[in-house]
Amino acid sequence: MRFRLTFELTDPKERILPLNYQYELSSWIYHALNSADPAFATWLHDKGYTDDRKQFKLFTFSNLVIPQRRIQADRLEIRSRDISMLISMLPDEMVSHFITGLFQDQSFTLGDRLTQVPLKVISVEGLAEPVFSGNMSFRVLSPLLISYKYPEERYARYLSPDDALYPVLFFRNLKEKYKAFMKKEIHFHEQDGRIEIQTEPRKKGILIKAGTPSESKIIGYQYDFRIAAPVELLRLGYYTGFGEKNSMGFGCGEVMN
Repeated sequence: MRFRLTFELTDPKERILPLNYQYELSSWIYHALNSADPAFATWLHDKGYTDDRKQFKLFTFSNLVIPQRRIQADRLEIRSRDISMLISMLPDEMVSHFITGLFQDQSFTLGDRLTQVPLKVISVEGLAEPVFSGNMSFRVLSPLLISYKYPEERYARYLSPDDALYPVLFFRNLKEKYKAFMKKEIHFHEQDGRIEIQTEPRKKGILIKAGTPSESKIIGYQYDFRIAAPVELLRLGYYTGFGEKNSMGFGCGEVMN
C-alpha cells in the first residue's frame, strides 16, 4: 500500500530544515508505528523480513515534496504552506490492520540540533495500485543506493549507475527481498534483467546522524529508468523500494506513464 501524507507547518517562524533529514524522518515513522503497535514496530526494527543472510524492513518513503523552497549551504528554507511525502510498504495483512488512520493528526518536530520545523499531518491519502507488467518505467523519488565491498577494500563502495556491477546488484537485491518476504526463490537470474537509465543520474550525498560521533555519508543517485524483469519483482520494488537502505528513505520510486 502507498499513502501520500500532507503536513502543515504549525509555527510560521520555524521554517528551516537541514538538507539531511532522512534519518530523522525515518525515526519519526518508526515512532508512529510503535505508537500504534509496539510489538510489530519492535519486530520491524530489530528483525524485519529475512532471507537467512540479510534483513529487510520492506518499506520506503520519498523525499519531502516542498513546492517552494530555498537552499542555503546545508539548510533548506520551506516557503510553502504545506509539504508532502509518500510512504510505501507491501500490502501485507500483517501491516494493513493498523496503517489506516495511523498517521492522521500526528504532530512531530523534524530537524537537527540547529534547526527544527514543527509539523502536523493534515491528510492521509491512500493511492491506487498501478497496473504492473514485466516492462515499466520508474522515476526515483529519493536517492537509490547500490553498494559493493571489493575483497581487497576495507569498506563498501557506493556504485554509480554506469558501473558494470550495478545492474547485477540491482536485480540481486530485488531477488533477496522477494525471498525474504515470500519465503521462496524466484526463478530469475539477475543477469537476465534489463535496466535502462533514461536521464542523467544526479549524485546525492546524504549525511546520516549529522553532527554526531556516529555521522556517516551515504551516496545514492536519482534518475528515471526503464526496467524489464518478472512482474513480481517490479511490484516489490515499487512498494518496498529499489536498492538498499529503503527504510531510511532511499530508493522510493514512482511509475511513469
